[in-house]
Amino acid sequence: MKALAALVLSLLAAALHAQSPDLGGVKVAPADPASQAAITAVLAAPFKLQISVAPNSEAAPQTIRIDLPNSGPKAWPAADVVVRDPGGNALLVRRSGIEWFKLLVPLPAGVTSCVVEAIPPSGGWTKPTTEKDRTIQDPISGVKMHIAKWHDGRDAALSIRFDDSHPTHLSKAVPILDSYGFRGTFMVNPGASEPGSRRVSEFNQQRAAWEALAKQGKHELANHSAHHRGGLGDVDMEAEIGEAAQAIWQMTPGRSRLTALNLGGGTRWETTRSLRYYLDKYHHFDASENSTGMDDSYGNRVENFRRILQQHLQRGLWCRIHYHYIGAGLSSTEENFRAAMDIARQHHADLWIAGMADIYKYLTERDAAKLTLIKSDAQQLSFKLTCATDASLYDQPLTVEMALPPAWKLPNVSIKNTQGTVIPATPCKLEGADALRFDVPPREADYSVTVTP
Repeated sequence: MKALAALVLSLLAAALHAQSPDLGGVKVAPADPASQAAITAVLAAPFKLQISVAPNSEAAPQTIRIDLPNSGPKAWPAADVVVRDPGGNALLVRRSGIEWFKLLVPLPAGVTSCVVEAIPPSGGWTKPTTEKDRTIQDPISGVKMHIAKWHDGRDAALSIRFDDSHPTHLSKAVPILDSYGFRGTFMVNPGASEPGSRRVSEFNQQRAAWEALAKQGKHELANHSAHHRGGLGDVDMEAEIGEAAQAIWQMTPGRSRLTALNLGGGTRWETTRSLRYYLDKYHHFDASENSTGMDDSYGNRVENFRRILQQHLQRGLWCRIHYHYIGAGLSSTEENFRAAMDIARQHHADLWIAGMADIYKYLTERDAAKLTLIKSDAQQLSFKLTCATDASLYDQPLTVEMALPPAWKLPNVSIKNTQGTVIPATPCKLEGADALRFDVPPREADYSVTVTP
């Protein structure tokens, strides 16, 4: 009888939790699996969900769990999502630091419905330019050129990230990276030790060393929040992100303020605002997803890295890996860290190893860039590069590859800007033809290409 009663209760709960069969991959349920509240969800428009709750026998206000698809064609822009009550007031939403697409919405007393919606950023969601926009094929001169998929014409990109501003990042990771000639991204927690907290700010204990590293400019600092403890409420979240951002900017004066943001695993964040609000205010981009953890506890990290790096090279993608602490008895042994770096070095000719911000800049700039032919004849052509990104933030040079017609000889070809300055170019091959590869700033400018007899 007990088994039968349990089955009946299970079926009843399933019926009470029933919702629209097609929510575009969104999952909605009470946060408490034992709740008897009935939830109805309707996808009212793309990226807009209307949810109603019938409390039934539940006396306490309900908390709703909402999982948004974060990959594939139905993925939601999770950074732009807010939740509002029927009066349009923003509701507090709880999320974990690295799973912003998973929402816990505690409904206030008396509120039994809400709207979950992705609000487009100012100017709307940008659409990338097409390959056709980024390509010139001139039948008169015979020149073909395009903006390379990756800087320096590499096949793929790799970022190497380190979380938590641990002392071994300075004593182990930086010297080892320098010996390989690689650039790392260091997610720092630069907040001072808080009164009454047992947490000691390891960053501040070695602040002078971090400031010296930032001044050198070899490696990249990124925002991991001020204290790596999460943020409870809008004011606290603002402080955790803003304090870390300001600290990084102060250590890197005169440089682009565009910075990677990772709010950190194991942290809880509560805010009425979208993540986009914080990203835009502090010139950040979300760096929390699609990264492979390299801690030894995950098992066989070196061979796993070898495999995923090969996949990213074959597909021309950005490979992201992250470490915590380097050394004996810590997250990753020095031996395993060096072994992974050896694998990366084996592919160095085909792989762009850079900081996360540099890679993000290049991707964003390329998606916003166009090449336009102005005029041409048999010995010359002129073209325009346009790029819609903010030049004060996006300063990673774009790489242009130009295949030459057979009659043009490499030593006789020159590329100049409108001021007459020669643009350095490197010979290469594109589909078997002689070609030149050169870098240009990501902003609107005209260029000329000429060949002398």
